[in-house]
Amino acid sequence: MDVRKITYFIVVAGLLSACGGGVEQKSYTALAPEVAFDSLITYIERSGDFINSPQVPAMISAGELYAKLDSNVLVIDMRSAEEFASAHIANSVNVPFTQVLNFFENKINPSCFSAIAMVCNAGQTASYATSILRFLGYDNVYALKWGFSSWHNDTAQKRWMARRSSKYSEVLQREANRKNPAGEFPKIVTSESYGFAILRERAHMLFAEDFSPITITADTLFEAGQNFYIANYWPEPLYNIGHIPGAIQYQPKKSLKRSEQLNTLPTDKSIVVYCFTGQHSAFVTAYLRLLGYDALTLVYGANSFMHSVMVKENTGNAFTEKEIYGLPVSSGSGAPQNLEKVEVVAVPRGGC
Repeated sequence: MDVRKITYFIVVAGLLSACGGGVEQKSYTALAPEVAFDSLITYIERSGDFINSPQVPAMISAGELYAKLDSNVLVIDMRSAEEFASAHIANSVNVPFTQVLNFFENKINPSCFSAIAMVCNAGQTASYATSILRFLGYDNVYALKWGFSSWHNDTAQKRWMARRSSKYSEVLQREANRKNPAGEFPKIVTSESYGFAILRERAHMLFAEDFSPITITADTLFEAGQNFYIANYWPEPLYNIGHIPGAIQYQPKKSLKRSEQLNTLPTDKSIVVYCFTGQHSAFVTAYLRLLGYDALTLVYGANSFMHSVMVKENTGNAFTEKEIYGLPVSSGSGAPQNLEKVEVVAVPRGGC
């Protein structure tokens, strides 16, 4: 047989094997925990290093979203079925947080939409979900800033307005705290063998464990005797205005690179990340949990313990009445019209 034909058949056989075209696929050996971490973070770095990029936090305001509703935008509402039935954005679809990734992989073709907006009550669950999805390559996904509270006054009164507090503003620390010495990175136990597959495996794990178990309140954080490593995720000038006692400042979009100060985070205790709103910290917490850190996010951020200081110092991101747009809502739990013609995806992203 001609050498070129032999080569052709070898190449075709290899492609069929790689794409599941009827040829038995090659089995792979799972990576050692240290190697798995390196493979995962290397993939993340080569794919844009989202948390340390200008794209984070990927959010859309209520005003921006309302202006886009007549375009090719999908709104995914992760609130309870009861809350959704009471009031929701027109033509949005109600998907529980734990089912979001399955929805993306098996129910829709996300690339069909110009934008996908994730909605929860206060914006923090949506930010956590958006962060995970962005790492998986869904670059058209955004969290609704301030959540449904920014859209709907009743929700805002029950959520953001009720959670604002200056309870601990008198015990803030202004002296800087030192970071840990550089140490080891987490070890990741996985059944997968390369970066994206490890990432997807861990993403499914994060969605399955839900959002509420990885949150913490200001009351718990300020309680005496707690043994958390507290990461303040603000620029240094704002950190110096006042921060949680013991908190260590990390520069947003820079400090948590592998080549910077990521390895100053401990692997033997819980890390609490906080920002002003709880949204940016939710993005970061998703990143850290994907990497194997035991990370938690402070719900409602600094708004929950130093709101008056934020207003006085004009730090930005203090929730006030002006953040509530009071936009039109729909009620009921009918099927969303904008999904009727969307292609069903048969295989997850990353397949052939």
